[in-house]
Amino acid sequence: MLKVAKEADHYLVSLFQVKKLNTLFSELISQQLEDLVSVKDRHVIFNLAHVNFIDTAGFFALERAAGIAKANHCVFQLCNITDEVQELIGLTGHEATFDIIPRLNVREKIVMELDE
Repeated sequence: MLKVAKEADHYLVSLFQVKKLNTLFSELISQQLEDLVSVKDRHVIFNLAHVNFIDTAGFFALERAAGIAKANHCVFQLCNITDEVQELIGLTGHEATFDIIPRLNVREKIVMELDE
């Protein structure tokens, strides 16, 4: 479900063949993100470049990852947010919830795919 690429000082995560972070995928994504942000002092960047919709369950998964990251002194950031998702973040009041990088140049490179 997640593509994970290890860069020099961070892990770059993106969804694999999924354009929506919703109830269908949120539990699995939440578990996979938890695995990544549970390691102390890790830096994880979630690339949302191809995501055009996030529902309540998807936001809960992202909030959970952000909370676990904070508890483990990790950095958890979102990047390359589409206009549709930016609007949803605003409508749901999540502007202050997430650390957002406006634009990040991403090279497609798969180091590992996380499945069930």
